[in-house]
Amino acid sequence: MIWPEYLSPDLSRGRGRKVMKASAPSRVTPELVIRACNELSWKCRVEEGRYPRTWFEPHGFKIIVEFESKIASKNSVIRSLTAKLKEISERKV
Repeated sequence: MIWPEYLSPDLSRGRGRKVMKASAPSRVTPELVIRACNELSWKCRVEEGRYPRTWFEPHGFKIIVEFESKIASKNSVIRSLTAKLKEISERKV
């Protein structure tokens, strides 16, 4: 499970960001996440949910990525997804 807050350049590490600010995509939407997962050939789905640290905010989603076998650590999956999201957002501009 990956929360979009892990990728947000607006949050501090203490509030949940897990990537460097410089590599974080400017925005993370469910549509962009699904597109990035498809380009990475990952099976993923987006579900409604609230990040536990900000449970009081009324919006949110979580990303469920499924692999047939354990291929990497969660941090490497997050870094790969971040790089692909950044690439997609730069392509659109």
